[in-house]
Amino acid sequence: MRRPKGWRPRLVIFDVDGTLTKVRSSWQFLHERLGTWDIGRVNAKRFHEGFISYEEWARLDSSLWRGISLGKVREIIATVPYVKGVHEVITMLRKNGIKVVLLSAGLSFLVERITSEVEVDYYISNELIAKDGALTGEVKVNVAIDRKAEALDSILRRFNVKVDECAAVGDDESMIPIFRAVALSVAFNPSCSRVEEEADVVVKSDDLRYVLRILLGSETGQRLS
Repeated sequence: MRRPKGWRPRLVIFDVDGTLTKVRSSWQFLHERLGTWDIGRVNAKRFHEGFISYEEWARLDSSLWRGISLGKVREIIATVPYVKGVHEVITMLRKNGIKVVLLSAGLSFLVERITSEVEVDYYISNELIAKDGALTGEVKVNVAIDRKAEALDSILRRFNVKVDECAAVGDDESMIPIFRAVALSVAFNPSCSRVEEEADVVVKSDDLRYVLRILLGSETGQRLS
């Protein structure tokens, strides 16, 4: 999509797992620390091979954590490492009047942690259901990893912005439909060559602040490493 000179987005959509964090999957991160990844890996393989839907995958995964205390889950999620500059990037975008939305097929616990530390305008993620201080083994799927684009229309309506006024930043193939729709797409530490090919700009760095320079217009059309 061609952008006029001096163009800046009114809204930026960020993927979370693997983009704002060094961890590619908060689901897998939690599995590994709770000792359930052997089964979780099988569930993931069945989904990626097309044998089960994303909703079924999420249900099977969450059922493995029935009875785990919220305190333990939050303690684990608190150890997920961010990439450098996350708080600064989000804060600076909002200071420049740009809306920031987090769109994650990962766990709401991680997104809630981020939003408790730095203010964003909106977020959508998947919710593990809890009751009486423990997980019930149920999940509310708000963002299917293979259908992230379905959330785009609701985001546009919520903020009354057009798709050509938006930018998106992400690392994996789930963001490709959004990359194709928005005016500016940035692949940050892309997980594969296909993501690189679909993005307007590719940034390979341990510092998210390189992305800020692109979103605010000080650098355009470059592939940074």
